Formats: sequence, C-alpha cells, structure tokens
Amino acid sequence: MVESDETVIITDTTELLGDVASLYLNQKFSDITLLVDDQKLYAHKVILAARSKYFESILYEDPQNTNQTEITITGMPFDTLRGLLKYIYTDTIDVDSARQILEFAHQHSLTDFQTTIVKKLKPLLNLKHICAVLNTANLYNLEELLEACYSFVDLNSSEVVTSDSFTDLSQKSIIKLLQRNSFVAPEIEIFKSVAKWCKINNDVDDLVIQCVRLSSITVVDIVTTVWPSKLFNSEKLLEAIAEIVGAKTETSTSSGFCLLDENLATAEHNAEVILGKNTSWLLTDSGNTESNYAYHGIDGQSGIIVKLGTPFIVNHFKMRLWDGDNRSYSYYISVSLDQKNWRRVIDYSRISCGSDQVLFFTQQVAQYIKIVGTQNTANEDFHIISFKAYFKSGMPTITNGIICPNYNVASLDKKAIVIEG
Repeated sequence: MVESDETVIITDTTELLGDVASLYLNQKFSDITLLVDDQKLYAHKVILAARSKYFESILYEDPQNTNQTEITITGMPFDTLRGLLKYIYTDTIDVDSARQILEFAHQHSLTDFQTTIVKKLKPLLNLKHICAVLNTANLYNLEELLEACYSFVDLNSSEVVTSDSFTDLSQKSIIKLLQRNSFVAPEIEIFKSVAKWCKINNDVDDLVIQCVRLSSITVVDIVTTVWPSKLFNSEKLLEAIAEIVGAKTETSTSSGFCLLDENLATAEHNAEVILGKNTSWLLTDSGNTESNYAYHGIDGQSGIIVKLGTPFIVNHFKMRLWDGDNRSYSYYISVSLDQKNWRRVIDYSRISCGSDQVLFFTQQVAQYIKIVGTQNTANEDFHIISFKAYFKSGMPTITNGIICPNYNVASLDKKAIVIEG
C-alpha cells in the first residue's frame, strides 16, 4: 500500500478558537500569573506573546521576567488588563474595555494595539457609546476612529444631538462636531442641547455656544427660547434676526449632509427636476440625442432646476450636453438653499462648450441647482442629456474657473473634436 504525502488542510477553526477561548482566566495549564492591584489573573505566556508585542517584550525580552511565574503589571487598571486578556484569548471586546485599552496603548506608544483595537471598535459604534468614543478619538488624535465616528454622527445627527450622552462630550469634541457642515440637525435642537451642555460643563471662552448658527433658527424660537437663556447678548440676537428677515445681504453658514463620491442627483436620494421641459430623463442614465433630453428656451428667463432630496455639500457636477452634431452651448449654474438667494458656481456664459461637462468648484451647501443656457449655435433651446451632482474627495487644480488637467483631454473618449483644418 502506497502512503500519500498529501497534506490535509483543515479550514474549520471554530473548535480551535473555542479551545483557546476556554483558557481565558483559566488556571489550568497557566504558566504565568499577572498581578494588578493585589489581584491575580492567570494566563499563558505563549498565547500572550503570540498575540501581543507588548507581552512578548515583557515576558521574553526582559531578563528579569524570563523565568518568573508571577509578574506585576504597572500602569494598567485591573479591569483594563482583564478586558485586554479577554480580547487576546477570545478576539472579542466591549466598548468600555476598548477605550481603556486605547488609553493604555497611547500612554505606552503601543501602536499595534491602537490599530487593532480601533478596527474592532468601529463596528461597535452606537448612540449609547458614540460620544464617549468620539472623546477618546479626539483625545488621542486617532484619525481613523474619528472618521468612523463622524460618519456615524452625520447619519444620525438628530438622534445624537438629543441623546442624554451629548452633554458628556468634551469641549474639543463638541466644537469640532458642530463646526462640521455635514452635521445636520434642527438648529433649535442644537441650541437646546448646547445650552444644557453649558449648564453642566465649563464652556471656556464661550467657544461652544459660538458654534450655534443663530441665523438658522426662526425668529419665533430666538424670541421664545434663545433670548430667555441669556447665553447671547441682545446685540448678537438682534443681528441674527436682521439676517433672518433679510436686512443683511450676507448668506449665513449652512449645514448640509455629506455623502462622499456618490451621485446625489438621483431618485434614490429623492432628487427631482422641478423646472424645465421633457425632464424625466435628466437624472437617469437613459438620456440620448434622439428624444430623451431635457431642455429650456434661451430667453433670459427660463432654466432647468434640480431639487436635491435634502441640503447636501456639493463641489462637482457632471453634465452631458446634446452632442448629435458640432453645435456648441454656453451656460451658467447657480445653487441655492431656498430659491431666493442664488450663488453662481459655474459661469461658462461666454465660453463655447459641448458634450461632457466635468465641473469643479468650491464646496457649497445646496438643495437647488439651476442650469441656465445662454447660447446654442444651432437654435434657441438649451439641451441637457444627463446631470449628476457630487461631493468629491479629490479636487483638481482650478484657475479662473477652468480645470487645469494633468492628463490628455484632446481625445475621442473626452469628446474632443476638430472644428477647423
């Protein structure tokens, strides 16, 4: 009988992981006892060293500990060490233990622990723990964890601002949170929670209360709720009221949802076209040069208006102009939150354009996007086959409103054409 040299690979590790987990705090087979605050935790050198460079260092590289069966752990509370051992043996961790371990890892420059615990902590974020975790991320400048926290609060802004734990935020955390344009909640609710925070915490130099956007609160709420709080002086409140009723021409800083690198002008995001002709194709990928295109008459009064589902942060539009022949168009695009105050972000009213338009501009908060054609070299209508709106993470260099490309744009795939010669 010929024996086979083939190796059998077992991929089901459930039983193995269960066996290792069963050794957690188990005195059986233990060859090292960890002493913290006169309390003992039983462990196994090889498991600790294999799972942690910190324990490998103190158990095998420190001559004083190499042959010891008991060692004292300093600088780490008992509960923190127990939570750390649970993670090492079972690969599971709770939020409170994770925060304690991150504190210890930061104090002792244990970057491997920090990286691993952050990855474990991100999926555990919820309303109960988000404020505490955000404090930890800000305290130790954990950028990856900060981004995860901000993504969570941006999607749950109203719930976070009205939660009981909101007052637990540090001054640094609450300021950075409220300064984000993507943190969207009713401003009066933000004020109420900030006012409650100020009663419990010390608002050094009034930095937190200054983050409230008074001009985004109604006059009624300012008079009935904000004014009696005495957190703002009368001059500041009168200035806000003047801005609300239009006595000032400057636009206030507004908040908008932040969805990175995702088309915001879609039915899935509740976008719709509220002005223009034959617009049912505009926000789909079904437009063409035959008949599926939106248009408006070039008369100085008309236009095409896209209403986004909610105020969004935008800095990039993609638009395809009708390109069935060699005609060219001119146009401009403005954005607004209320259809009263418009800000022009693209002005190609004196520039000949055709086919695909890839447009970048300084980020704005907008719910309404107005496209106005000013010229068509073939007739008196302005035609658009498709339109998309984004908040892009990468911005190209822009000079006088024109993109400075670092790649070839004179190509067929970029819809370039030869018009003379």
